[in-house]
Order: sequence, then C-alpha cells, then structure tokens
Amino acid sequence: MIKQTTALSKICALKKRIWCLQGSQGAAKTYSVCIILVNHLISQKGKEWYIVSAELSKMRDTVLKDIINIIELLNVDCKKTGIDFGSPKITFPSGSFIRFIGLDKDDVGKGLRSDGVYVNEANKINFESYRELTSRAKRVILDYNPNNEFWAHKEVIPRDDCDFLKLTFLDNEYLSKEERSEILRYKKKGYNADGSVKSEYWANKWQVYGLGNIGILEGAVFDNWTITEGVPQEARMIGCGLDFGYTNDPTALVAVYTWNGKRIVDELCYQTGLLNSQIVPFIPKGAKVYADSAEPKSIEEIRLKGVDIQGAKKGPDSIVYGIQVMQENEYLITKRSVNVINELRKYAWRKDRKTNEKINKPIDDYNHAIDALRYHEVMDLGQPKVFFF
Repeated sequence: MIKQTTALSKICALKKRIWCLQGSQGAAKTYSVCIILVNHLISQKGKEWYIVSAELSKMRDTVLKDIINIIELLNVDCKKTGIDFGSPKITFPSGSFIRFIGLDKDDVGKGLRSDGVYVNEANKINFESYRELTSRAKRVILDYNPNNEFWAHKEVIPRDDCDFLKLTFLDNEYLSKEERSEILRYKKKGYNADGSVKSEYWANKWQVYGLGNIGILEGAVFDNWTITEGVPQEARMIGCGLDFGYTNDPTALVAVYTWNGKRIVDELCYQTGLLNSQIVPFIPKGAKVYADSAEPKSIEEIRLKGVDIQGAKKGPDSIVYGIQVMQENEYLITKRSVNVINELRKYAWRKDRKTNEKINKPIDDYNHAIDALRYHEVMDLGQPKVFFF
C-alpha cells in the first residue's frame, strides 16, 4: 500500500517545469518523486524519462530499488532490463519507460530529448552535466541534501520556471522511530538547552539533515562565523582588505569592523573587469587598506588617488599562518555579503588523494574575499615576521 505523506502532497502541488527539492534526511523526497513518476508513466503512453545520478552503483541500491518497490506494491507488470548489470531500464505496459543513467558509467552526450529528467542527489554532479542533461527535457526534477551551497542555488532556483520546495523529516509521517530519533540526536549533540552551539560539527548536521538548511561544507576551514543583519552604528571600522582580480577572478574588497569583542565583515566589492581607478570609489574615505603585494603597480596607482594603502608582505607558510590568525577571531558577516558567505561555506582543507584524509593546506578556490580579509587580519596584528601567500 502506498502511504500518503505531507512530503508527497507538497510535491504534487508543484506546477512549474522545474521542481527543485531541497531536504533533510528522512524527508521522503526521493521516494515521493518515484511514486509520482510511476503513477504518471502507468497512465501516459510513450513517455520517455531519465533518472540520473553521479554513481550508477549507488542508484541501484536507492532510486532503482524504490521504483521497483513501488511497482510491486501497485502490482504493475513491467519489463525490467539491466537491473543488476548493464544499463537499467523499466518499460511500463503503456509503452512509457524510465532509463537510469550513472554519470560514472554512461557517456550521455549533449542534451537528451525527453519528456523528463530526474536528477537525484544533484549536488554531486557539476552544473555543465546538469545543463546538458536537462536543456531539452520538457520537465526537470532535482533533489539534494544541502550540505553546502552549490550551483542550483544560483543557476536553478532563481529561474521563473522553477518551483523550489524545502522538506524535512517532519514532512514524512511514516519515518521509522529509530531514524527520527537519530536525526533528533544531531540537535541534542549540537546545541545546549539555551540554544547556544555545543558542537559545530553536530550543529551543522542538524541544520542540514534535520532542518534542511544550507550547511557548511564538511572539512570547511572556517566555522567561527555567523550572519548578521548589518553593521551596528556603534561598530568601529578598523580597516579594509583588498584582493586584486580582473578577467577571470574578481576584485574583492571587504571592510572590517570591531564590535563587542567580535569582528564584523562587510563586502564592499566583488567584481571582475575593474580597473584600479574603478576600485577607488568602493573604498571608504580615510580607511586603511591592506592589499595583495604581488601587484605593486596597482597599489601605487591607488595610493596616488589619496588612499592609505599598503601591500601585504609574503613569507613561508603564510596562508596557513593567516588562517590560524583568522581562526582566533569570531566573525559576524553582514547578510548582504553574499560572496563572502559563499566562500566561507566552500573554502575547505585539501584531502590526500590516496587516503582521502585532510591535509594542512586549503584548496586554491573560493578564496578571493577570504584572501582580502586575511591580508587585513594579519597586517592588523602589527606586521609580524610571517606574512602570506
């Protein structure tokens, strides 16, 4: 018997071409989509649907298993091929079919002409693959756990033909008591009774797998920050950090304030294609600016415009040193600083390719605003012997 959950009811109410389903653990988003697809293909003739995931082997144990379970519950006589080996395909009595594609096994090629594409665990594939798979599809469904912000939040959700829905385990009335208890344990281990954070790791687990909110990437370099509405009037600006960019990388400028023993960071500029003369208007009058010393000519051009600017010097182990300095502070990031927030969520430690263990070196990505902040924070200490890069 197919059980009606709140999650299923909410998904059935969606109307637009694209359904973007963000959810916690146990929210029944995948199983609900499978129910909808099976019912649709039973009644509709000649429809072609593709279910796509990063790994075919994992999909055999999850989505494919769910589809077969639903077919058996509904007692539908379907033709199944490639279930255990090869490329899985299920054909319904109506002539409609579902093909299962794992991007680790299949050469999908350019856009599939289809009635629909369902991308399971969309955060595990890249945007270009998603685009190629869905650009010619009449309907698109994607789901994911929001471990961290990824391409769907910028490229899919803002579209006018997209319905966005966030689900949690509370939308699944038939979730087992054991799993429900395990999810609630994340909150207990992450937070104190007064709501303060007890463990950053478990608090992040609760936000993602309990509440379905965007989390901080596991292995993220920084967890000592929160989002604030804005800069209080009594906050005092202590300076700015500037990281130069141009064609491919953005110029990033941040202002740093002190307030109640904390640092407030406010994004002032995050743009590509800026000339030095175009950077100057973003700098607050009278602010002390610490910038990337790799561009002395740019620093001098900005200084000639009347800006108090100084290059951040370099030295061995400078990036790790700068990170250590930043980890000693508590940061409040203004809500409008969307690029700073995005970088803080994605800036992670590298992993050893063989052991998959974290190494004491960060990735060289999502670091433009972070570098700008790092320049300021280390130089603000009074120019110690070890600098960065």
